[in-house]
Amino acid sequence: MLTLVEFCSSNMLKGTGEVYRTLEEDPEIDVLDYGCLGHCGLCSKAFFVLVEGKIVSATTPEKLLEKIYRRIDKLKVEQEAWFEDLS
Repeated sequence: MLTLVEFCSSNMLKGTGEVYRTLEEDPEIDVLDYGCLGHCGLCSKAFFVLVEGKIVSATTPEKLLEKIYRRIDKLKVEQEAWFEDLS
C-alpha cells in the first residue's frame, strides 16, 4: 500500500521542493502537490507536508524528510499490528 504525502506548492517554493523530489523517487510513496493545503499560518513559519492527512513539520527541509520517514515507519507498524489483530 502506498503512503500518501501531500505538499503545498507555496511551501515547496520555500524549500520543500527537494524533499518532494526525493520522495517522488520512492516507489512506496505517492506524492501530490496542491496550490494550497489550507494551513497558511504553518506554511508561513515552517516546512510541512501531510502524511496520510496528518501534519508533519520541521524547521529545515532535511529534518522534514527525516520526520516524514519516521511517520511512515510508525504508520507501517500500526498497520501491521492492525492486520495481526484481524488474524
